[in-house]
Amino acid sequence: MIADKKIFRQFVMLIIVPSLLSLRAGFGNSSRVNDVKIRCLEKEREALLKFKDELIDEHGLLSSWGTAIDRRDCCEWSGVQCHNQTNHVIVLDLHGRLNNSGLFSRLRGNVSQWLLELRYLNYLDLSANDFNLGRIPEFIGSLGKLQHLDLSASNFGGPIPHHLGNLTQLQFLSLKGYNNHMLTSTNLDWLSKLHLLNYLELTHVNLKEATDWIQAIMKLPRLQDLRLSSCHLQPVLSPYPMTNASNSLSVLDLSDNELSSSSVFPWLLNFSSTLSYVKLDFNNLQGPIPHAIGNIVSLETLSLFHNELEGSIPLSFGNLSSLKFLDLSFNNLSGTVTERIGTLAKLKYLGLEANQLEGIIIEAHFSSLSQLQYLSLNYNPCISFNFSSGWIPLFQLTSLWLGGCKVGPHFPKWLKSQNELIELDISNTSIKDTFPDWFWDLCPKLVVLDVSRNNIHGVLPDLSSKFFTFNFIDLSSNHFNGSLPSLPPNGLVLKLSNNKFFGSITVLRNKTDWVYLDLSNNLLSGDLPDCFANLENLEFLNLAHNNFSGKIPSLNSIASLHLQNNSFTGEFPASLKNIPFLEFIDLSKNKLTGKIPEWLGDSLPELVFLSLQSNQFSGNIPSNLCHLSHIQVLDISLNKISGAIPKCLNNLTAMIQEVESDSYIVDLPFMLEHERANVRWKGEDAEYKTTLKLVKLIDLSSNNLEGEIPSEITSLVNLVGLNLSRNNLIGFLPPKIDQLKSLNFLDLSRNQLSGEIPASFSHLDRLGVLDMSHNNLSGKIPWTAHLTTFNATSYAGNSGLCGPPLTKVCPGDEIAQDPKFIGNNSGMKNIDEEDKLITEGYYFSLLIGFMFGLLGVIGTLLLNQSLRLTYFKFWNIE
Repeated sequence: MIADKKIFRQFVMLIIVPSLLSLRAGFGNSSRVNDVKIRCLEKEREALLKFKDELIDEHGLLSSWGTAIDRRDCCEWSGVQCHNQTNHVIVLDLHGRLNNSGLFSRLRGNVSQWLLELRYLNYLDLSANDFNLGRIPEFIGSLGKLQHLDLSASNFGGPIPHHLGNLTQLQFLSLKGYNNHMLTSTNLDWLSKLHLLNYLELTHVNLKEATDWIQAIMKLPRLQDLRLSSCHLQPVLSPYPMTNASNSLSVLDLSDNELSSSSVFPWLLNFSSTLSYVKLDFNNLQGPIPHAIGNIVSLETLSLFHNELEGSIPLSFGNLSSLKFLDLSFNNLSGTVTERIGTLAKLKYLGLEANQLEGIIIEAHFSSLSQLQYLSLNYNPCISFNFSSGWIPLFQLTSLWLGGCKVGPHFPKWLKSQNELIELDISNTSIKDTFPDWFWDLCPKLVVLDVSRNNIHGVLPDLSSKFFTFNFIDLSSNHFNGSLPSLPPNGLVLKLSNNKFFGSITVLRNKTDWVYLDLSNNLLSGDLPDCFANLENLEFLNLAHNNFSGKIPSLNSIASLHLQNNSFTGEFPASLKNIPFLEFIDLSKNKLTGKIPEWLGDSLPELVFLSLQSNQFSGNIPSNLCHLSHIQVLDISLNKISGAIPKCLNNLTAMIQEVESDSYIVDLPFMLEHERANVRWKGEDAEYKTTLKLVKLIDLSSNNLEGEIPSEITSLVNLVGLNLSRNNLIGFLPPKIDQLKSLNFLDLSRNQLSGEIPASFSHLDRLGVLDMSHNNLSGKIPWTAHLTTFNATSYAGNSGLCGPPLTKVCPGDEIAQDPKFIGNNSGMKNIDEEDKLITEGYYFSLLIGFMFGLLGVIGTLLLNQSLRLTYFKFWNIE
């Protein structure tokens, strides 16, 4: 019995115990809680929970991180990965992400030092979060095993800590900032220890003072992908040490910087054997494109968009057999397009827009471009096309942009084969034709169509059956006629202006999704239907220059309203009171009556442009108009307005201070066009477009206004035009009118103003038009400084005024101006003496002027060596 117990103990010690120990070792440091296996190390789990405590997780990104029994294993938490054998946390991926609602879910708060407890962490991604311009923590530089660090687009600010240079195992580093450039670095020497780095992105980091950026990059021997877009990089002209430079650089993005050709092209060509992607858009590149770029046969993408490059497209580009993407748009390139472009069989994208290219594009330019999908030659007015009538291209384009080229006069037949077109721009291409029947078969897929500014004529078919969903359709400035066709309901921008459509617009009764609708400058007539209140997405409506009549219907979502030059009747539309984001109203040249509503100034706080010109409005100017702090154009001229000018005009803030944002720009997808408006300027109607945001105007002319010009009006220091003419204003001119230093146009004519013209008028040195005629002004005209540029018509009809430029002599000036009494022995010089003095003074001044001019020439030659050599060479002086 004792022997049996001894044998059993030996069995337990030799077999069972080792087996249990072995089993425990197999589980590493994991444990079990209520039969739930937990791999996560307790110390690291606690560190992660404390790390979470300092974060703000409004969207539940870390909802799986918890202390409940079924959530205690941190290796199973979202964004966490553990090593398969040691169970240490090695990956922490907490990047922000799109949620099911299409909104971005981001973490906020503080990145705490509890990360230091994750000593085996090799992958850290905190990108696309929002850390509210907090600093990148220096302690991250102590996570010595990191191989991947991504802090991009997480709204960090301040200087990049140089401690990141201690991460010698790092292979991937992205510190891409927001486009506010709040993340900075004054030098990049800290990168020099990162010898294993193959990916580096510092996009939107302000590196303006990092003049060592090229030297730092040259010390990264394994770098393959470099992205330094929008970093304020400055040109560096010193030699580039290539000793330790990477021999495998493949991707180079230096776009949106301040680099010059001489600083970037020589450096770029050192990597010619490996580069596949080069992006140098939005820099200061000048001069010709180096022919040597054509030797980088590995190139797949070359983008030099928006620089100042000149000369022709290098013939050597025909060697780039791997090229898929070529964009040379928005430069000053000239000459013809080489036919060798047509040999680039892999080319998918060709952008040559907005240059000065010329010549004829023929079929040979596309001989091998079977994969071409995007072609843009917009804004090259000297380019024309000559294809055979039966030509069928090898390619199927999705985007074609030929605006401004010479395509016409016939509609291009080869488009019939392009069944995959999504974007088509053949605007201003000299087409004088009708739409062929087959054209409408292309339209169901079109998202963008622009055929504006041609001479296309005929009657349009039912467009509602031709377009399924579109973003932009522009058929404006052609010769289409007939009734307005049924319009497609699903789309954003629809422009049919400047044609010859006639009749009513009852086709608009159906509900649509339009954001922008322009039917201006046609022959449309009748009452407007009530359907506009149902167009919930409509922000821009232009029905100007037609023959519409009746009352203006209810509107509910408009931001920009153009109804000028029609025959609308009734009062100011009350429905506008409920559109607080309305910015632009032009109701001029109609037959509207009643008073200007008092609610206008309070209910439309965003209003920038208001024109009620040439109507029949009556009553006073409501003082609430002074609450329009954003107003830049206020025109209520040619009405029946009476009463006094409000004294509160100094509350019109936009006319006092500079407006930082671009006013008059409709913020719509696919539509970046500035607003157009007719402004009565210097007595004539003028259309303003790109410069409209610079016009700051008050026009109260041709009414029945009374009282004095309020002195508060002189506070509007950025006012450019002021027209108070043809009223019944009385009193003196404001003495501080010289404060209106931006004034270019001033018309106070045909009132009953009295008193003298203040001497301060002569300080208005930007004044281009001045009219104070037909008042009761008196005294001597301050004909000095800038006022000497105006003639007598500016002051005509003021019987009390005298002095130049009028012929009427002021009292006390008669003797000085009468040549009979220029001088005698009683203290006045005779004519001969006066002539002699003038002659001597004239020649003395001439001599002094000549001496200073000669000294200027000699000084320039002494200080400018190259000019001096050129000058002496011209005169053969050695």
